[in-house]
Amino acid sequence: MQAAPVIKLFVSSHEKDVAFPDCPLIEPIQVGAALATEHFPGMIGDDTGDNISELNRSFCELTAQYWAWKNCDADYYGFMHYRRYFLFTDERFDTNHFADVAFTTNDEAMLARMGYDEATIREHVEPYDLIVPERGSFVDGSSIRAQYEHSWQHHIEDLECVLDIIAERHGEFLDVARRYLAGTEGYFCNMFIMRREIFNDYCAWLFDILFEHERRRADALADYDVQSYRVSGYLAERLCGIYLTWLIEHDVRYTTLQRALFEDVSTPARLEPAFDNGVAIVLSSDDFYVPYLSALLQSIAETRSPERCYDVIVMTENISREHQELLCRQVADERLSLRFLNVRRPMREYHDKLSLNGHFRIETYFRLLLGDLLPSSYHKILYLDSDMVVCHDLGELYDEDLEGYLVGACRDADTAGLYMGVREDKKAYMDDVLKIEKPFDYFQAGTVLFNLDLWRTNFDTHEVFAFAQSYDWQLLDQDVLNYLCQGKVKLLDMSWNVLYDWRGVRKDQICGRAPRWLFAQYLEARKHPYVVHFAGPDKPWYNPTCDFAEVFWAASRKTPFYEQILCDLTRDKARPKPLSLSVKETIYHGILAPTVERVYDGDTKRKEKFWAAYRKVHPAPNILD
Repeated sequence: MQAAPVIKLFVSSHEKDVAFPDCPLIEPIQVGAALATEHFPGMIGDDTGDNISELNRSFCELTAQYWAWKNCDADYYGFMHYRRYFLFTDERFDTNHFADVAFTTNDEAMLARMGYDEATIREHVEPYDLIVPERGSFVDGSSIRAQYEHSWQHHIEDLECVLDIIAERHGEFLDVARRYLAGTEGYFCNMFIMRREIFNDYCAWLFDILFEHERRRADALADYDVQSYRVSGYLAERLCGIYLTWLIEHDVRYTTLQRALFEDVSTPARLEPAFDNGVAIVLSSDDFYVPYLSALLQSIAETRSPERCYDVIVMTENISREHQELLCRQVADERLSLRFLNVRRPMREYHDKLSLNGHFRIETYFRLLLGDLLPSSYHKILYLDSDMVVCHDLGELYDEDLEGYLVGACRDADTAGLYMGVREDKKAYMDDVLKIEKPFDYFQAGTVLFNLDLWRTNFDTHEVFAFAQSYDWQLLDQDVLNYLCQGKVKLLDMSWNVLYDWRGVRKDQICGRAPRWLFAQYLEARKHPYVVHFAGPDKPWYNPTCDFAEVFWAASRKTPFYEQILCDLTRDKARPKPLSLSVKETIYHGILAPTVERVYDGDTKRKEKFWAAYRKVHPAPNILD
């Protein structure tokens, strides 16, 4: 039996924590390895054997192509990027002008859909001598030559020099080169798959031109800025298009595949505990919220016990590397670890199916992933909302015994007040829709101590999210957690989650309607708050004189984001000014709510459908948190 052709598809990367397709034909390769401080595990380095790895700053991913040409024996050579891949499928996808198919993450499900298994790839490669990407164009419709001439990082003299070299050494390509550069569509990104003989001829042609260009333009290149110095890579992209066009015009057996561009290719994170017996804390944030998150981190650092270690993890989809580094420097200490857990990949399948209303953000759902995201070595975790300030050592809360309990949390006097009549539909919702058997044991989910061992035993993450998606829950995942954990909640001292007096109405007009014993607990907790929770749309960075604002400002002025918070506050950029509470209350309580009660008298299901539709457009004014 004839052996199958050897296919090697190289995926170039200069990033370390990258997820690659799990396929024997894929060869991840670290470009510029000779210039790097470390060799990335699981990748070939382009700095062994005959190589030009040290030229990566000017030759870009071509250092991988050169290495494969000189050091690798295969029947087919292919080149892709850590964010750009061929699609080995007959399924068609919409593309942008550049001919990229935009995808979010290269997770297993998406790669399977794209055909990343050996049999499918072979089926699309072996009948051909050449595989090329679909042609794209520049957004302004300019020709390939004009785009090079007018882009600040390019110098037209380099392209003219290359054309001179082609005319002198490879004259048979000159006509194709001129026509290709005059056209508005091209083969971009230095991506292709070639049979061995074609690849060897192409590399000999390409590097002869590039090395000669480098020799002739050496004096000019010496003064190029960082972007312009990538000139050999830029020129190679145009030369690749010229060569592919020449091959196709000479009747080579070829096919065209679509090209995917992934927004996120990070390796799924799996963090082990930073310390033995540390206080494990999880927060959620996006990049916009970082200045306010920094105040929470500052308060954690200032109130912690000096004898203990604190393992703080921030779940995020988009906090920038610069902000991560700044936050880490802010709280740097050998007994406090701050790490960031990218949840974009595990959240991808849920994002578009989860409801949001009012001031809530998608980050509130991240905690539902904790059972899967954290390994079994995490037995317990303390989750805090990011609109909080800590006033007492969290280690004391972390030590609560959760044996037999799914979570530890504080009663919610706010929801109890709504249930007792502040909001007309709340009782029916809690009793008939959410089915909370003990409504005054409903907990506020800003502070939740999770028993992860018991949580993993009781719940599957997909099932939890399916339940979260099954209804337009008024308080989103807080309602979900309350339903799932009924009967297995350890009720904590309310000092661990003290809700601020939102616009001066929460304390007396809402919490004051709760049973008097619960209201008394809330009032007592306000005297000695361990954690202050700015739950609601009116935060201290919007209203600097709101209830308990002084604890936020005391922490924030010690952070590197203090001036940014002040700047945003003075510019009033963070959000539009809210409609006055009195107008909202007049419309809602005086007209709408009584009318709905009359129309749907006794018909709870239809009434709930109305309120669900209404809340998507007009969040009720007293849905606080």
